Amino acid sequence: MNFYIEKIIVSGAGKTDSIVELSNGINIIYGPSNTGKTYIVKCIDYMFGSDKEPIDISTGYQFVKIIVKTKNGKLTMSRKIGENKIELSSTDKNISSGKYNTKASRNNYHKTINSIWLSLIGINEMHLIISNENFKKQILSWRTFNHMFILTETKIISEYSTFLSGHDTSNTATISSLIFLLSGKDYAETETKDSKEIKDAKKKAVKEYINKELFRLSERNQELLVQEKEAINTDIELEVEEIMSKIAEHERQINESIDENQKILAQLHINNEALSECNMLLNRYDELTTQYVADLKRLSFIIDGEVNFSEHPLAQCPFCDSKIDVKNSHNYVDAAKSEYKKIKLQAKDLEKASQSLCEEKSTLEQDIKILIQKKKSTEELVETKLKPQLQILKERLVEYKEMIERRKEIAILKKFSDQKTADIIDNESDDEGELKFKVKEHLEYSFINDLNSSISSFLEDCKYDNLLSVIFDKSSMDIVVNGKKKGSNGKGYNAYFNSVVAIVLSRYMKEKAEYSPNFLVLDSPILSLKEKQSKKPSETMKNTLFENIISNQKGIQTIVIENEIPDIDYKDVKIIHFTKEKDNGRYGFLMDVVE
Repeated sequence: MNFYIEKIIVSGAGKTDSIVELSNGINIIYGPSNTGKTYIVKCIDYMFGSDKEPIDISTGYQFVKIIVKTKNGKLTMSRKIGENKIELSSTDKNISSGKYNTKASRNNYHKTINSIWLSLIGINEMHLIISNENFKKQILSWRTFNHMFILTETKIISEYSTFLSGHDTSNTATISSLIFLLSGKDYAETETKDSKEIKDAKKKAVKEYINKELFRLSERNQELLVQEKEAINTDIELEVEEIMSKIAEHERQINESIDENQKILAQLHINNEALSECNMLLNRYDELTTQYVADLKRLSFIIDGEVNFSEHPLAQCPFCDSKIDVKNSHNYVDAAKSEYKKIKLQAKDLEKASQSLCEEKSTLEQDIKILIQKKKSTEELVETKLKPQLQILKERLVEYKEMIERRKEIAILKKFSDQKTADIIDNESDDEGELKFKVKEHLEYSFINDLNSSISSFLEDCKYDNLLSVIFDKSSMDIVVNGKKKGSNGKGYNAYFNSVVAIVLSRYMKEKAEYSPNFLVLDSPILSLKEKQSKKPSETMKNTLFENIISNQKGIQTIVIENEIPDIDYKDVKIIHFTKEKDNGRYGFLMDVVE
């Protein structure tokens, strides 16, 4: 850093000096409206040579003073409001004390404040730059590029580029000064180049077509992003792998259950056949038992008859009174008794066999009942649990596969948009010249490409909604986001985009430019920005913008003016708060001005 503003002092006769001390890093000055915050910006601009009076002298304040720290000492600059001279007191051996004119001039160049500021960034000699397409030349002055690094409250909300001054007649000089800061080349001796009249028309047609394509891709990308936000936030690949594993496990369990069911059915068939056989045998046993009972009754009758007859023998027939010849029947009775015993034993054996068969039948019936219940449980497990769960898993797998395809499409859209972004940059980087001096054609492709990439990365880091493409349009020297020009947005987004471009430019200049101011002022970058209320604080563009400035603006004195600031960590940041309250802190910038 070649210099930084250490202190700003506004004074007047009988007035309390109004002092603001700044650091060489990030400085944030905030507070309600009408507390004089913008006065600070105007005072800085005034000391850079502006002819616009920063403060109404009716307040009683008449002098603006700044103290600038350089590598070799300090500079104290004082300017009376309304005059075009700056009194300089220097302790830097390379800079002389004295009075310096605020107007840049070829005559007495080294007695202008312009020469002092330029010398502080290493430009020690006067340089001429081309100021229009007819090769007219003018002196390189701080005022030519001052607006790129001091974004006033009106400049910051402008729909026009931060690179341009807002006056078409001076834009050639503005870009020429930028080219000089970047490369050290003033192109004062550049000769005309041949070109075709139709060149610009072709470029315009190509650019319009590509922008339409980018807008179409942006709309599709937005549809996919909406669907993506509704989806669960998870590692899809891992989830798919887990679901497929679960599906395989459920299918295995279903197959095992089906196999088990088939085994149960086979066993049921065997048991039912055995039960049928038992029933058949029992029927046969019942028939045989009946036969045994009948035979026993018959034999018992015979034996009992013979016993009774022997006790009361008949000598004659009761019907005809004829004599009966009684024969000896002992052999017949013995045979009946023997047969009776035999059948009695068989009947007893049959009873035991029948009882054993009944027990076997009962066991079979119990086993069949258990098998039927097991079969029912297995079928219920498959139908009411495994199959429904399997269906849910398959549906989730379909959803995840759709998410994977959606993310692939988003990646493809990003790839297409990057290619079309490169196409439009290539289209703008056509180095054919015209008969007139076209200063933009002398902007290096690497500068445009690096700026484009840096702005895109910045917006991504700041979580800009639905960011698909960012193009730095060389023709307008401004950005086109998702195929839409910056000017199509409202003031809040204009201020946001202008701030981003100015921040990125300041960082690029610090890293790669031949000469860099390493100085940036942003007046109200987020004041008018309206965002969705549903956003988390860590995802709002306001928060992320300030966090990015704090984290990445090293080596650049940065002054941010704002009404309200986000609730984030402001470690290592110089905070100046105006309260607009008489009894609470500092009321405002001007100590003796209170509403």
